[in-house]
Amino acid sequence: HYNAVSPKIGFNYGASKNTNLFATYSRGFRTGGLTQLSSDPSQPPLYPYQPEYSNNIEAGIKNTLFKDKLRLNITLFLSRINDAQVPTLVLPDAITVTRNTGKLTSKGAELELSATPVKGFRVDYNFGYTHAAYTSLKIAQNGETANLDGKRQIFTPDLTSMLAIQYTCPIADGSPIQFVARAEWMHFGTQYFDLANTIQQSPYSVINTRFGLSSAKTDIFIWSRNIGNKKYIAYAYDFGAIHLADPQTFGVTLQYRFK
Repeated sequence: HYNAVSPKIGFNYGASKNTNLFATYSRGFRTGGLTQLSSDPSQPPLYPYQPEYSNNIEAGIKNTLFKDKLRLNITLFLSRINDAQVPTLVLPDAITVTRNTGKLTSKGAELELSATPVKGFRVDYNFGYTHAAYTSLKIAQNGETANLDGKRQIFTPDLTSMLAIQYTCPIADGSPIQFVARAEWMHFGTQYFDLANTIQQSPYSVINTRFGLSSAKTDIFIWSRNIGNKKYIAYAYDFGAIHLADPQTFGVTLQYRFK
């Protein structure tokens, strides 16, 4: 049984009609639980690990410009996690043991840009930079204690970037049916899949497209994902096994909304 108080406080300041400044602080909480220690029957079958807490700060600016045709938001963030719950694979038992053994600091910046230069044409761009690393991390490895201070957080790319272009227009004057065409370019920076940072995915980019017809009740779209057939790791395990992402994929989606 665990409980916690998770406060959040923030403020917004309208610097001008089109500019808003903001800052927030929040305290995060991840409940504790029970973990197996080993497959050895002489060991306790279940062992408790404690909650994980984080202190999170965000600050930034939001802007709407050129009569709402351009939206520009910038956010800075800092998060510190104490008593981090770290899962560790134990071999040859092939079980995962979770313990409170780390401290993690994550900091970075995000940018959002959305523009509608002409009616029906929209451009969106998002950029994110994240530096998430363990300031303290010691785990049991092959019967010894491994010091992994400074290693990067798993499944967390250091860069993310997305550029989307979308065009929407009626198929005829006064028609409720619209033609929609969209293309997306997505980029992901270096990321790791094990605590020791030995399994690494280098930066890569993928392109997705979608076009079709949309109305108040019905959508039909032809879409493609990873049209360049980029090969990259979707996820991996710390004992070395990896799973590649889906290859070039095409499909059709039909959606009907009951109203």
